[in-house]
Amino acid sequence: MWYATRASGYTALVLLSASVVLGVLTSSRESRRDWPRFVVQSLHRNLSLLVGVFLVVHILTSVIDPFAKLNFIDAFVPFIASYRPLWLGLGVVAFELLIAITATSLMRHRLGWRSWRFVHLFAYASWPIAVIHGVGTGTDTKLIWALALVGVCVLAVIAALIWRLAHAGPRFTALRVLGIAGCCAATAVLVVWMAAGPLEHGWAKAAGTPADLLAGSLGTPAGTPAATTTLSAGLNDPLVGSVVQSAANATATLTDTRDRTLQVVIVANSDGTGTLTVTRSGVRVCATSATFSNSGVTGQCGAVLATIQVVDQGNGSVSGTLATRKAGA
Repeated sequence: MWYATRASGYTALVLLSASVVLGVLTSSRESRRDWPRFVVQSLHRNLSLLVGVFLVVHILTSVIDPFAKLNFIDAFVPFIASYRPLWLGLGVVAFELLIAITATSLMRHRLGWRSWRFVHLFAYASWPIAVIHGVGTGTDTKLIWALALVGVCVLAVIAALIWRLAHAGPRFTALRVLGIAGCCAATAVLVVWMAAGPLEHGWAKAAGTPADLLAGSLGTPAGTPAATTTLSAGLNDPLVGSVVQSAANATATLTDTRDRTLQVVIVANSDGTGTLTVTRSGVRVCATSATFSNSGVTGQCGAVLATIQVVDQGNGSVSGTLATRKAGA
């Protein structure tokens, strides 16, 4: 569900950005024989409806997934969630603005043109709010592909707005120049804010991630015993990695294929002893003495038992499975 939440969120952002670009192009009232204006309008309308579909998936999977402990009230009332309340709340605001825009568009023939246009202008507010929500809340923000995707969306919309303002005709020249300058300034502010905030170390805590989630996913806070942090129970993840052998021991280093930030290191000594160390994003989650048996390697990380099956693939490669359950379960 967490993968579906992130994927549907980024998909909705791409589609919303494309819809805004088409909306800007439609407002210019320009038309070509090979690309009639009604085609752009229809594509804009259908993309907007598709954004709504992916937003519904995004919200449902966010609520169903137990990680952030969200409920349906959090999805409709902004700024009350326990998980990153400000940034999640901005997503709620953007969603509700889009609902108003879509509803009035579907009832456009029953509304006056001025009323419809006034509500429709909220699209220019919902899009930047959605971008900030995604950057502030997203757990993938620091990844190259996520930065590239957000960058393309921002540049496409800003370029469309600047083009529209530059080709708006000779009237209101000062306002058009001010609008172009505002677009450039807003982009610069976004870049500076991302560099000083979401891309900085410690953003998860600063963004309002609950302490129990920080402990479970980011490792042990300074000065806290390692036993207070645990892996999540219920994992059944494939592992891949390599093994290095010496006369005294064998060290297997494996990475979780479902969560690349999670790494397992097993040290098996020749005398039958050994250790199991688990890190996430380079920060230790737990380190414990390991018990070796025919069923694999078992270690207790706080209240969770972790069992790792390891299979030697030859040529120094190993694979395995990480399974976790609550102790005593």
